[in-house]
Amino acid sequence: MTDPVPDRGRRLAQQQRAYELQLIGGLQGMAWWTLYGMVGVGLLHRFNPTFRKQTWAIKAFLVSSASIFGLTIGADDYLLKYESAQRDQENAIRREARNALAAKGIIATETEIRRWRAAQQAERDAIAERAREALDNIEGVENVEAGSVARLARARNFGSPDSGVEGVEGVEGPPVVEGVAVVENLPVSESLPVAESKKED
Repeated sequence: MTDPVPDRGRRLAQQQRAYELQLIGGLQGMAWWTLYGMVGVGLLHRFNPTFRKQTWAIKAFLVSSASIFGLTIGADDYLLKYESAQRDQENAIRREARNALAAKGIIATETEIRRWRAAQQAERDAIAERAREALDNIEGVENVEAGSVARLARARNFGSPDSGVEGVEGVEGPPVVEGVAVVENLPVSESLPVAESKKED
């Protein structure tokens, strides 16, 4: 039998997310409905002489009732939407698990579905790990490329007055093409010596 701890951890994470969404929805609903209550009470106070004669306590009670209504409705609305999305996602996963297990000729019991889910999670974790390693390798390559670009820039600026690097008087640094110093436009007498092969006749 598979370990139920991952399912328990997943359920605890879902409960925590539901709590956070209820808190957000409740606060938003309370803010909006407090505003609606205040506007409603203000309009009634302004245009209705009978309501204007009421005490401030009853007016505050109406505003706070609107706030509590908004808090309850907002939290419940967010929770119902989250539960519906979770139910749809769970049904889709279970349907996919049943189809995958049926293709292998395995009966889709709860235990088999849990095993399938654990295998899928392990596969996703392995893919994520490979992606992280690839990103780390890319960052390393980018650092090497940045160093190469800096060396190229230094080589191009070698001996120029703005570079701060002194070269040989009257001689500019060699141009650099794709990381290779190129010697060009030198007279034949100043060119680099070429090793001559000895030919025996």
